[in-house]
Amino acid sequence: MLNPRSVFITGCSSGIGLELVRQLVHLPHPPRHLLASCLDPTNDEARQLRDVAAAHPEVVVVKLDIRSDQDIKQAVVTAEQVLGEDGLNLLINNAAILSKMSGVRDVTRVDLVDHFDCNTAGPMMVSKNFLPLLLKAANNSLSYLSCNRAAIINVSTGLSSVSFCVKNMKHPWYGYICSKAALTMATNIMGRELCNDGILVTAVNPGHVRTNMGGSDAPISVEDCIRKLLQTLASFNENSVGLLHSTNGDVIPL
Repeated sequence: MLNPRSVFITGCSSGIGLELVRQLVHLPHPPRHLLASCLDPTNDEARQLRDVAAAHPEVVVVKLDIRSDQDIKQAVVTAEQVLGEDGLNLLINNAAILSKMSGVRDVTRVDLVDHFDCNTAGPMMVSKNFLPLLLKAANNSLSYLSCNRAAIINVSTGLSSVSFCVKNMKHPWYGYICSKAALTMATNIMGRELCNDGILVTAVNPGHVRTNMGGSDAPISVEDCIRKLLQTLASFNENSVGLLHSTNGDVIPL
C-alpha cells in the first residue's frame, strides 16, 4: 500500500502533477504533508492547484522553477519548516518542458540547452538539494527500499529508451528526447549510488497522456494514468532500482 508520510512534487499546476496531487489526497492513507510546487502559485494556471490546497490543508503550494538554484534552495527551506526531523519520504520530479522543435534542420543550441537545463539538470539539482531530507526519512522508518520510506521518482518517457524510440518515435524532438534519455541514465546511476543509503531511485514512463504537453488527442486520460502509476509506486522495491517502468510496472529496456 502506498502511504508515504510526506511527498514533494514538482510541476503541479496542470497535467500529471496536478492529478498526482488530486489522487494522493484521496488515498486511504493520504500523506500528512504534500508539498506541490509550480512556477507561479499566483497565476491563473495554478488556480486548480490552489483550489485543491484550499480544500486539503495537508497540501502546501510551493513556488519552484527547477531551473533556478535559488528557487530550489528556498523550496528546501520551506520543506524543512513543514517536515521537521521526519524528513521527506517521496520526491517526484515531474516538471519538464517540450518545445516540439522537430528535426535536425531546425534544432538550435538554445533549444537543446533549455531542454537539458529543465529536463535533466533540474531534476538532478532538486534531488541533490533534497537529499538531506530524504536521508532523514530513510533513517527514521522502514528497513527496506520503498516509496513509503525514501524515494526519488523521475518522470521520464519511453522515448528515452533506444529500443522503444526506434519502434514508437513519431517526431524527431531532439531536445525533449535526448534530455529525457539523459535523465533516465542519471536515474540509473543515482539509483545504484543511493540504494545503500536507503533511498530508492527509479523512473517512470507515463505514456502519451491527454495533458497540455501530450495534446487533446492522446489516448490515455490523466486520471487513468495516475491511478495506475500510484499502484505501481506502491510495488517498487529493491528490484526497481535505476530502471524505467511503465505505469503498469513493466520494465522498459534502457
